[in-house]
Amino acid sequence: MKIFNHIADLQSFLNTHKQKGKKIGFVPTLGALHDGHLSLIEQCKAKTDICVCSIFVNPTQFDDPSDLEKYPR
Repeated sequence: MKIFNHIADLQSFLNTHKQKGKKIGFVPTLGALHDGHLSLIEQCKAKTDICVCSIFVNPTQFDDPSDLEKYPR
């Protein structure tokens, strides 16, 4: 597993693999990973060469800042 914190690094990694003809899948999440996410990741891994999973907690999706503070990461 590789962790990317900067989009440019991810793009460079993926472009290298695209040039080699690799099939890339994507599983977007909003954090708080659960069994449903893990199932999607397993399916992606089975059907592609590279599975990318985003784990992004978007502060704008919370009306109450205290909800964001309590949200699992």
